[in-house]
Amino acid sequence: MSKKVYYIAGIVVAILLVLLIAGSMHSGREAERSTDMSDPGFSSKDKKAGGAYAAAKLLPSLFANKPLLVVTKPFSNTYKKETELHKNGNVYIIVANELFLTENDVNSLLAYVNGGNELFIAVNKMDPLLNQRLGLVTKLPEDGGLLKRGSQTYLDTLNDINASYRYAGPMIERYFTRADTSITRVIGYTMHDHPNFVRIRYGQGRIFVLLNPYTFSNYFILHNNNIEAFELQMSYLDPIAANIYWDDFYNTQKSSRNDEFSEWQVLLRYPAIRWALWLSLSLMLLYVLFESKRRQRIIPVKPQVANASLEFVDAIGELYYQQQDHANIAHKMMLHVLEYIRSRYYINTNQLDAAFAELLAHKSGADPAQVARMVRLLHEVQSNGYIDSEFVRDLYRNIQLFYINTR
Repeated sequence: MSKKVYYIAGIVVAILLVLLIAGSMHSGREAERSTDMSDPGFSSKDKKAGGAYAAAKLLPSLFANKPLLVVTKPFSNTYKKETELHKNGNVYIIVANELFLTENDVNSLLAYVNGGNELFIAVNKMDPLLNQRLGLVTKLPEDGGLLKRGSQTYLDTLNDINASYRYAGPMIERYFTRADTSITRVIGYTMHDHPNFVRIRYGQGRIFVLLNPYTFSNYFILHNNNIEAFELQMSYLDPIAANIYWDDFYNTQKSSRNDEFSEWQVLLRYPAIRWALWLSLSLMLLYVLFESKRRQRIIPVKPQVANASLEFVDAIGELYYQQQDHANIAHKMMLHVLEYIRSRYYINTNQLDAAFAELLAHKSGADPAQVARMVRLLHEVQSNGYIDSEFVRDLYRNIQLFYINTR
């Protein structure tokens, strides 16, 4: 195996070790953040404190056991492809720390609501363009609005609702300072009695905006009886809605984006896919780098060396047969074949007897009767017996058969 193969294998192993160490460190950090609410994700699959796994699991039971449809693409893309969103009676839920929408997203969301559907948005910070289109103005207290402990109050005299639920984790107290009162009604307040939950009538549908996404977090819902707060929020939505959508796209966005959205943006959000992509590109680069070098010329296959023993015997036989020197011919053939037997089968040729013939037949794989016949003829030559032309021809045939059968 060439040094190049060992070099490439070493680099691949090194990359895998780096990825393994990085993954272990990432897992350790994830474990440390399992009860950390400083950077909540609000993902439907996230079981950590800041995730929304519990909320996503509870939702079907609040809507006649309708399955929850999880969306992982921008709403403008989904709205173009999902025909159900163009019908009425649907519920779409967005929960995120900060909402970043494009103009196409805003237009699609408002068209969706206008068609007779419901939109529930729970965020710490609303998208500016959507705020403007809905006539909303929000404010953050001068001290940043970060509370170590907070509460969410629901106050709706029309529906005889007056309840407050405490939250044992951090909360950002952002609230509304202005709204279009002709279409907007306040139904919830912060712990300092600032409005942070409103219902807006838009066209044939309704929009709910809650500036407290923590009420969807696992930490909030599993604290004391706060599951009632979650159920109360969802009670404003149509319990027999045609479809229930949960958005898992906007809770991953950390900054604004343009309308030229690429599918790669979705893939690169996930660390595992991002690592796999970079590893694949690195391996492809290594392959191109090494394979671009000039290859060694192909070494031609060396032809197999022919067995010259038979040709040599033929040549010697022709030479001496013409001179009628039968004894010399037989002696030369005997010396040559015995040398061939010693060098190939490592057999002692001093005693040309039956034991020698049996051993030679076993090692060479030739016919034992034919080998025994050849050994007897060789013994005759060795003991200076009578040799004539017929004897030479018989010896030649037997030696030729032996060579052919042991190639």
